[in-house]
Amino acid sequence: MAKHLMTMEGAGLVSAVFEDSPRGPQRKEYLLKKSFSVTIDLAPNRFRARMFTFGAVPGIQEPDEHAQVMQQTSEALRHRDAAQRIRPLTNVVAEVDKKLKEMEEERAVLLYIRSLALREATRASFSLGTADRKKVLRYILREQGNNVGEMSASLGLQQQAVGEILDEIEKELVPD
Repeated sequence: MAKHLMTMEGAGLVSAVFEDSPRGPQRKEYLLKKSFSVTIDLAPNRFRARMFTFGAVPGIQEPDEHAQVMQQTSEALRHRDAAQRIRPLTNVVAEVDKKLKEMEEERAVLLYIRSLALREATRASFSLGTADRKKVLRYILREQGNNVGEMSASLGLQQQAVGEILDEIEKELVPD
């Protein structure tokens, strides 16, 4: 845990402060410096980790439904009385939580479909010709890369061989 906290501190995500401890020496306490989200996808043919901070509204066009929620938030903040802000802000939090849950459920379905399609494409590749052809096709399906140099290095094949195999596959898949 300490190693990960130090890494996060180095990345500027947390800061460390020393606090007195009632029993013994000072202890190190970590505090978040930024709000961030981490997603990790693990599957037989997939590892993807992504992190982004969300301390401010990104400079992208937001959908109308998000603009509405931002408007509700702004209206709630206009109340002079703090007690009057609580209910509308609680409603905003509930609505955002509902939308996040819906997005997570849709994401789970899409990840399942992706995994199923890759698994079946991999199975289908076993019915193809040479072993090298199978390796290249599986690589394309998994990595979705289009750089012949990266493919050849990853597969341990010469670039020319990979290029020729790709040409053969393309001719088979896209007849003249």
